Amino acid sequence: MNIVVFGATGGTGRHFLELAAAAGHSTVAFARDPLALADARPGTIRQGDVLDPDAVARAVEGADAVVSALGIGYSRAATTVYSAGTDHILKAMRATGVARVLCVSTTSMNPVPWRAAPFQRALTSWVLHPMLRRPYADMARMERLLLEDTELDWTLVRAARLTGGRARGRYRTAAGHRLPGAWSIARADLAHYLLDALGDPTARRSVVEIAY
Repeated sequence: MNIVVFGATGGTGRHFLELAAAAGHSTVAFARDPLALADARPGTIRQGDVLDPDAVARAVEGADAVVSALGIGYSRAATTVYSAGTDHILKAMRATGVARVLCVSTTSMNPVPWRAAPFQRALTSWVLHPMLRRPYADMARMERLLLEDTELDWTLVRAARLTGGRARGRYRTAAGHRLPGAWSIARADLAHYLLDALGDPTARRSVVEIAY
């Protein structure tokens, strides 16, 4: 496939580029700073800002699928990168006839059930959400854009806390329901799942949680 990757300079995006190339796919890495990918393996680099709808549309045209791993790290600042960026991506896909899209979010967006471990509930409700309330609010808008879409073939991937560890090749996923004990996942394994999920019919139009 020809896969366009947004968030290509981040840890997940870089791992995805490597795995996709090794699997024989062609990739288009969308990046504001192409030099940040000097040591990666994208087939093509398209310079641009995800907040520029025209640049996004040019990158998406001719693709078979889109992977969005947009992120601002653990910044507490208000942002529109998630919502506006995803809005531009989805509109470009509809305009160019590209249907398949995977979008990365976080398990912290889903309310922690009462039966979960008290520490997990406290961490999510009393620490993460208050501390990251502004970027989380924009991420929630991003999720709504995807979940309310009736045209595209989407998968929303909610990942546990991302780490820089080595790929284990083994992880847990849950489609349509909470994944208990979802503490962490290496970016390398998240990228592995994203590549597999592109061709997995069971992941289509599903919310999937992933963790070890």
